Amino acid sequence: MELLRRIDRGISRGEAFLATAVLLGMIVVAALQAGLRNLTNLGVSWANEALANFAWADQFLQKGTLWVAFLGASLAVSSNKHIAIDILARLSGRKTRAVIVGITSIAAGIVCIAFARVFFMSIMNIASDIPLSYEILLPDGGRAHLCDAPAAVLAEQGLSRPGLFCGIRNFLAIFDAAPATPENGMQMIIPPALLLMAVRFLFKGVGAFLSLRNGGLPDPDDAPVGVQAEASAAPASANRTEES
Repeated sequence: MELLRRIDRGISRGEAFLATAVLLGMIVVAALQAGLRNLTNLGVSWANEALANFAWADQFLQKGTLWVAFLGASLAVSSNKHIAIDILARLSGRKTRAVIVGITSIAAGIVCIAFARVFFMSIMNIASDIPLSYEILLPDGGRAHLCDAPAAVLAEQGLSRPGLFCGIRNFLAIFDAAPATPENGMQMIIPPALLLMAVRFLFKGVGAFLSLRNGGLPDPDDAPVGVQAEASAAPASANRTEES
C-alpha cells in the first residue's frame, strides 16, 4: 500500500505540473489575443494579420479549461478534497464509517469507469467524422486523413503534415484512439482522468473495508495523537520561554 501511495503522489505531482502549465498557457494566449484585438481596434495593420494566426486560440482556451477542470478533479480525489456528502459518515462510529466510505467510494469508482467508457465512445464517434480541412483526396479516388496520406500526395497538393498533432495522433492510434483534429485530441484527457479517479476511489473503498480489522476509520476531523501532543506542548514551551 505504501508503494501505491508513493506512485499516486508521483502521479499527482505530474498532474499538478501539467495543470499549472496548461493554465499558464491559457493566461498567456488569452492576454495576447486580447492585446491584438485592442491593437486591431486602434487600426494597427500588423495586429490584424497576427490575430488571423490566432484562430486556434478560442479552441485552445475552451479545451484548456476542460484539461484544468479534469486534472483538478483528479487531484481533488487524490488529496481527498473532492465534494462529498459525508455527514452520515461523520456522525457514525468507526466501523460504520468504514462501511459507508467503502461502499460510496467503490460505487463512485464504478460510476467513473462507466463515464470514462461513455466519453471515450463519444470522442471516437466524433473522430470518425474527418472534417474537409483534414481530409485528403487520393489519386485512386479514395480519401485519407492528412496525417495518414502518402508524402508524395501531400507534396503534389502543396500540403504538409502538422508534425506535433500527427505524432500524437500516431501514438494514440496504438490504442485505437486516433483523433481527427487537435480539438478532438484535447478531449482525450477526459477518459484517462476519469479512470484515474476510478482507481483512486476503488483503492479508497478497499482501504476502508480493510480498516475494519483495526477497528474502522477515525473521524477525519480528529487530529492524530502526535499532532495533538505537539499542539498541547506548544503553549507550555511558550510559557517556559516567557518565564526565562
